[in-house]
Amino acid sequence: MIVPDREGAAYRQLASVLRDRIRNGELPPGRRMPSEKDLHDEFGLARETIRRALAVLRQEGLIEVRQGHGTFVVDAPPTVELRPGDQVTSSAAITVTRATGDVETYPTGTTLTVRGK
Repeated sequence: MIVPDREGAAYRQLASVLRDRIRNGELPPGRRMPSEKDLHDEFGLARETIRRALAVLRQEGLIEVRQGHGTFVVDAPPTVELRPGDQVTSSAAITVTRATGDVETYPTGTTLTVRGK
């Protein structure tokens, strides 16, 4: 259930629900995403909220829009394990999903560092 006043904006909560469905295989690569109307009917959210959630997933590279055909789940990008002391510098915007489920997006050129315990 999505509650707009809890745990972040409603669009971020919806993006998290859809991201989980993609990651757990409920929405596998190649599958067409539910339409905005279907998502509206399921979650009772405004179309603009749904569009913002889908924009987050597009930015993360999890879905793509195929003009005239719809929005589809793409193959998941690889996961890279980082070790303490490793650094990552982005050549594009990068999204970090924290263990808490919070999602943060950083601009191009951001350097991410993994610190040891």
